[in-house]
Amino acid sequence: MTTLATLWLIDDDAALRLVLADTFTEADLTVISFTQAQAAWTRLNDILQKREPASQLPDVILTDIRMPMMDGLSFSDWVHKHFPELPIVIMTAHSDLTSAINSYQAGAFDYLAKPFDLDDAVAIIYKALNHQPDSDTHQDRLMDQSRTAINKEPIESHSTQNADNQQNTKTASEVKKPASTPSDNTNPSGIIGQSQAMQTVFRAIGRLAHSPITVLITGESGTGKELVASALHQHSPRAKHSFIALNMAAIPHDLIESELFGHEKGAFTGATTQRQGRFEQADGGTLFLDEIGDMPFSTQTRLLRVLANGEFYRVGGQQPVKVDVRIIAATHQNLEQLVQQGKFREDLFYRLNVIRLPLPPLRARREDIPALASHFMQQAGKQMNTAVKQLSPDALRSMQSFDWRGNVRQLENVCLWLTVMAAGDTVLTQDLPPELLADNAADSLSNNNAQAALTTQEIPSAQTSNSTSPIHSHTSTAITETSISWQQALADWAKQSLQAGETDILQLATPEFERVLLREALSHSGGRKLAAAQLLGWGRNTLTRKLTLLDVSSSKPTTEE
Repeated sequence: MTTLATLWLIDDDAALRLVLADTFTEADLTVISFTQAQAAWTRLNDILQKREPASQLPDVILTDIRMPMMDGLSFSDWVHKHFPELPIVIMTAHSDLTSAINSYQAGAFDYLAKPFDLDDAVAIIYKALNHQPDSDTHQDRLMDQSRTAINKEPIESHSTQNADNQQNTKTASEVKKPASTPSDNTNPSGIIGQSQAMQTVFRAIGRLAHSPITVLITGESGTGKELVASALHQHSPRAKHSFIALNMAAIPHDLIESELFGHEKGAFTGATTQRQGRFEQADGGTLFLDEIGDMPFSTQTRLLRVLANGEFYRVGGQQPVKVDVRIIAATHQNLEQLVQQGKFREDLFYRLNVIRLPLPPLRARREDIPALASHFMQQAGKQMNTAVKQLSPDALRSMQSFDWRGNVRQLENVCLWLTVMAAGDTVLTQDLPPELLADNAADSLSNNNAQAALTTQEIPSAQTSNSTSPIHSHTSTAITETSISWQQALADWAKQSLQAGETDILQLATPEFERVLLREALSHSGGRKLAAAQLLGWGRNTLTRKLTLLDVSSSKPTTEE
């Protein structure tokens, strides 16, 4: 009989804990739930001190961050120190770069940003399990490692039966917290985003920050490549040393070698003194080479030597200079294509392309635009020493529909333009830059024409007569009338409730509103939960939680599909 893997689930949210426990049980895992990290810490510490057998160790742990008495990061940090091969996945309500960095620094295998889909949670847990040794000796190895950790830093006096020695016992509240803890402050790196595309970027930064490995950042102009490079440096062991950024496209080709490697006195006309190059200035730190595709072929050869040997010669120099520099390169060009065209060295490409980190264009993460726009409007207000203007909902919707060919940099410039040029305190759609509105109108017209052509091809000729027009008109009118009808009914209810002295009417109405929509979505989807969640714009875990909280039952049998 196959033994199921054991998951320890730690969360003080009872509803979420119940949903997750049911999900993981259905996914063939044995689930042991804890309401707080301290209780789980106590169990692990008992195993560490041999008061409980090693067979009680879990195979994987899933924990929330914010909990009373002991937070998830402190718990993860302690577990990683004493059970290095025991994987921990951290749940966080803050889907920003800081949360990702904190999770990985605390020794987490991975993290889940709330709200997350249950399927994603199951996938990550099984991914963590699959990284563990597939043998019966796994728990023995964990215990061997924990004993090594005990020898380095005792967790508890071995004479536990002596009451006088109890003062030597380290409790959960005394466990050292990681250097970084969750914060509600704006991410100091300046990288903003909660979209799935940015979560992938945050994970990559979290995993790569503590590595000395070379990284190649790719993406369109304006996607924030330098910000990502800076974040990799800020969260690395090199953070106390310099971060030097150099744009290859902005330097004349005949000066690039001197800029990078420095020069000796008299190396060329005008070289009156010895000068350090960017490599020497970045010694011990990070050198960011932006637009690496524009580097001259001759300079590529010298860069290859630095990457291979960690040394170079200044221009006109005879003695090699040794440096310890992490290289991060970036480009908006297709380097593979440049290699094929003979414009970029193939061996240098492979030296740089150890880890590739692609950044998404802004149009691929439209849900991040409101947060980005708000951030840039605040920055612009401070920069111009004026009141911060607010974006109207209509203006935000319009901004989310734009293609933003200049990506985040273009959005930042537009917010600065609006701060100066928009007349009122609230920015309306008509206040947006004319060229932006014109581009969007042209794109919409092109898309509409393409859709119309496609629709004409798909509809049989017998149905393209004018007789279909009244049908479309009637349907549109019916939808409009229905909308007016329910909105008026809601207005009448609100008026009556207020006249009756009710307060918090939004709190009264919202559950009923959600209950109606939830029932209809389940009915429309034939009881399929995943389909109903998609109709409502929710994740499946949100729908499952709402079913429990609102006590909703479908008229049809429900399934997980």
